[in-house]
Amino acid sequence: MPELILYNADVLTQNIQHPNSQAFAVNEGKIIAVGSNDEILALQQANTKLINAEGKTVLPGFIDAHIHIWKVGNLKTFLLDLRGVSSISELQDKLSDFVKRNPGRGWIQARGFNEANMKEGRMPSKDDLDKVVNDRPLWVIRTCAHIGVANSKAIELSNVATQTHVPVGGEMRLDNDGKLNGIFTESALGLIANHIPAYSADDYALMINAAEDELLSYGITSATDPAVMPDLLACYHQLERENKLRIRVNALPIRVPDGSDEILPLPELFTSDKLIVNTVKFFADGGLSGMTAAMTDPYKNSNSTGVLRLTEEFFYPLAKEAAEKGFGIGTHAIGDKAIDVVLNVYERLYNEGCKGLRIEHLALPSAKHLHMMKAMNVHCVSQSIFLKELGKNFALYLEEERLNRTYPYRTILNAGVNLALSSDAPVVKDFNPVTGIKAALFRNDIAGNTLGADEKISLQEALYAYTMGGAKANGNADSVGSIEVGKKADFVMLNKKLGNTITEDENFHVASTYIDGQLMYSKEA
Repeated sequence: MPELILYNADVLTQNIQHPNSQAFAVNEGKIIAVGSNDEILALQQANTKLINAEGKTVLPGFIDAHIHIWKVGNLKTFLLDLRGVSSISELQDKLSDFVKRNPGRGWIQARGFNEANMKEGRMPSKDDLDKVVNDRPLWVIRTCAHIGVANSKAIELSNVATQTHVPVGGEMRLDNDGKLNGIFTESALGLIANHIPAYSADDYALMINAAEDELLSYGITSATDPAVMPDLLACYHQLERENKLRIRVNALPIRVPDGSDEILPLPELFTSDKLIVNTVKFFADGGLSGMTAAMTDPYKNSNSTGVLRLTEEFFYPLAKEAAEKGFGIGTHAIGDKAIDVVLNVYERLYNEGCKGLRIEHLALPSAKHLHMMKAMNVHCVSQSIFLKELGKNFALYLEEERLNRTYPYRTILNAGVNLALSSDAPVVKDFNPVTGIKAALFRNDIAGNTLGADEKISLQEALYAYTMGGAKANGNADSVGSIEVGKKADFVMLNKKLGNTITEDENFHVASTYIDGQLMYSKEA
């Protein structure tokens, strides 16, 4: 018998064969029937709970296929959030207040600055941070997490000097006098970060729980945490064993950590109701917003072509080892040069029988790249919200031709490549899927400038990319991603009925979130 019936709804099932419905029934956490009001209400039993949706839109739970769950929670618990600062002086003031509120001798950490939004138009340096505090180590991470700035005390405690060996794929930047300016990029981040005391399992659990609160409020019922270190993975396993994970987590263990030439061992494959570990993560380049994504041609008004973190010779055997043990491969690749390397390796793996290939971000693919991805069923896991929050950076560093084909979702879909939309938070502050959906539809930055108008996609395409697209990329489309018989009863109810199209300022949001048919969040609660 059905434990729950939801009826009188505008159900956008994301099941291509049956895209619209009015009602569905749930039993033991799974959907057992989908159909008209009359068909489903006829299944009602004495103890069936009824939910009258009053004509509002109901969707499968959103899937954020690339979000650093613990880092989202870290900014809510231990780190200072610098997202939105508009000047170096404001950054210094916020840091100074944070230091006063956190007395002691330990490390001070913060994240979120974006030099494109600061009046100086430059990144802070070691000297800027030394003015805040010079007797405690201070480590400030750029919003993209591909660049960090250390004060003198942090550099001293990390035993870093100008002659320090820099791992392949990283930079330790110098000033005009050949001295350290405190800025570290990509794999060189670990030269500092590896000396910061590690978080405990309880710390991680606190961060994950804090992140889950916000994820559920946005209707996110499944999330992929990319680049998971062994201690974090152990925490996820512990939370899963103790039945303390509220959302479904797809954890991607990392193989090559920042700041080290060490290769991390492969974990065990694992699949349960709330935790999946079936894909490993690599980084092929850096970030577009900080000019560290690897390009074939230099950035606008620059000689730099970014940072390539992987070579085919290094990448292939590590990926092959993982593939032979049954893992899928997810690789961060933003610039066209990095995408070249990744797809050349993927082609070798695919020809050897590897499945579950995905590229994270994919900012500047060529027609050849997309043809290869379609042929190998490589998933594109991308972030439309970047267009809004980081579009100003893109315009600074890319000439018009490349700018207009950055994150080209219309072209990706036309090529037949599966698109999974996501946020990469806390790279961005707003990871609400509603915001990401609007960004994919309208492609406007914060100032209202449109980036690549020809690459806009439809509302239905964006909804699919935030549901079934993510499920396909995560490899569990048989259990989540759509409202159809046999799947998990993960769904959200909006505050209104959506039309076939929306306006950019249209006010719609998640009113309630359900996982396994259980209410996990209600805006009215």
